[in-house]
Amino acid sequence: MKQVFVTGGSGFVGQNLIPMLIEEGYQVKALARSPQAVQKVEQLGAIAVRGDLTDAQQLAQGLKGCESVFHLAGSVNFFASEEELEKIHVQATKLLLSAAKEAGVKKFIDLSASSVIMNGKPIENADETFQSDHIVDGYSRTKLRAEQLVLQAHTNDFQTISIRPPMIWGKGDNNILPAVLEAIKEGQMQLIGGGKHHLSTAHVLNVCHALILAERAIPSGKAYFITDGESPVFKDFISQYVATQGVTLPDKSVSLGMAKIIATIMEFVWKTFKLNGHPPLYKALVNTLGLEFTLKDRRAREELGYKPIVTIQQGMKLMNS
Repeated sequence: MKQVFVTGGSGFVGQNLIPMLIEEGYQVKALARSPQAVQKVEQLGAIAVRGDLTDAQQLAQGLKGCESVFHLAGSVNFFASEEELEKIHVQATKLLLSAAKEAGVKKFIDLSASSVIMNGKPIENADETFQSDHIVDGYSRTKLRAEQLVLQAHTNDFQTISIRPPMIWGKGDNNILPAVLEAIKEGQMQLIGGGKHHLSTAHVLNVCHALILAERAIPSGKAYFITDGESPVFKDFISQYVATQGVTLPDKSVSLGMAKIIATIMEFVWKTFKLNGHPPLYKALVNTLGLEFTLKDRRAREELGYKPIVTIQQGMKLMNS
């Protein structure tokens, strides 16, 4: 039985990946830094490894006997300070790569993000050759630097690969859906430009399927976009998504130009007065949810054998299963 090591196992993607790995015959060891995380990954069927991504000794112990690493840990926070995200994404990935090599791990599969190509402008049908000339947020900049570390570490003996999903969604989503529901509750939800733009999405089960395919392929030191194979209109998608929770999306809209002005002002106020949390609107949010953003996943289909296992409509039905 092949043994694998998972970081971020108690997170949204990890909670879906661990059962899929076990069902596919893998033995899973999952890094867990809190008693709650330990309990969660053990309930999913993994062997909990107490520790975190800052302790090389704990990582070395946990990686013993593992053939592959699935590196999912990160902070999906587009408003956090870049200095903090540098530690979480870049420094932690650097340490994990080193520990994995020392432990004799053969394959390293990294969960990156498609936002590493966002540039504050509409992007249509981009493939992996597209590179941003202006990444506007610290989350995406640090994810790109971490991804580059992973891909640069690729050798014949230590094979690496990065999976780049766009907005990950599905049952158990603890990021996008709660934020939208809270905005609706507070009366702050407005669609930018009427929400008429298209976007690529990635259901969490499709992401996990791609990660497993990446482990089974001969990792190539490349990055791969993963999508649901559809590019819905943003308003239609979000309306369906919140409807699974019995909520109706309000018919409120703000122009893209005005959204950018409001975001700039709010971001300035929040940072100047060091307010807690993040403002209702900020530049990275406009960039990620207010602009056309569609991707091609042809490389993953051709080289990894990827195709979605869940459609958007099926994913919506699974929300209440």
